[in-house]
Amino acid sequence: MSVDTPPVPLADRLAGLPDVINVKQLAEATGVSESTARNWTTLPGWPDEIETPGRQKHYPRVGAEGWLRDNEAGRIDVSELGKDPDLLLTLPEVAKRTGLNAKTVSTYPNMYGPSAKDPFPEGDGLGRRRAGDVAAWLSRRSTRGGARATTSIPQETEQPAPTTAAGEDVIDINGIAELTGRNVEAIKSLMRRPELAAMSIGKIGRSRFWPRLRLLTELTKLGYITDPREATADELRWLSGAPQSASELAEHYGVTLSAISKRIKRAQESDDPSNQPPGPVDPGAPVKRYHPREFDTFWKR
Repeated sequence: MSVDTPPVPLADRLAGLPDVINVKQLAEATGVSESTARNWTTLPGWPDEIETPGRQKHYPRVGAEGWLRDNEAGRIDVSELGKDPDLLLTLPEVAKRTGLNAKTVSTYPNMYGPSAKDPFPEGDGLGRRRAGDVAAWLSRRSTRGGARATTSIPQETEQPAPTTAAGEDVIDINGIAELTGRNVEAIKSLMRRPELAAMSIGKIGRSRFWPRLRLLTELTKLGYITDPREATADELRWLSGAPQSASELAEHYGVTLSAISKRIKRAQESDDPSNQPPGPVDPGAPVKRYHPREFDTFWKR
């Protein structure tokens, strides 16, 4: 039986590098992207640049180690994000693995967008982020008690996400577009409908938010979310939740794992392009997982 070893602190990963390092070496040693490593060099306390021949900027390794050690202490536990820095994670998976509030994590892309001093890592077409980039961002930015003052984020981006009196999860335009399968511009137009606009609970910068479950229930009634069954709060929560494995899908639908596997196989072998199963979130993962709403649409055909 193998025993898991604790993750190596970022500072210790620089051991063995030259006394003077550049951004590329820093990124490769710590497992983050070069853009993330370059962001570190702009933050307060980062050691001064050392003049060297050429156009690349270089920094003292010892100073970089000290900065990483100081800024990693007391951080959110990111060890559960995985040992593979290239692992792609959805926002719900980030929340689950770090123990952070899911609705808080869902607001990071808008609260800390491209114009922020230290933006949240950019997602791929499915909204997934590299585990290494997310771990580095959380490690240098937040503690369990809140944001550190060393990041110089504009004041408006430090506002907490809007909340409802009942403490419900919230959703923004991008989240609504993803759940309904429509583009962002179409959703912006849709959300101007008086009954939907009135449900908004506030804004952060230019992003407006709605109570997730109540809004999805209303969109289902209006026919913008197709669901033959009457949508309960639990059903909507499941449909908008984290990716599910085949065994979890079987449990949800009350069937055997074999029934799920055979349904997928029959569809894949058919010549009907409209009846193909959704692709797994991470095709290369040992356990394939599917977005609940996409699989639900396929299952009910």
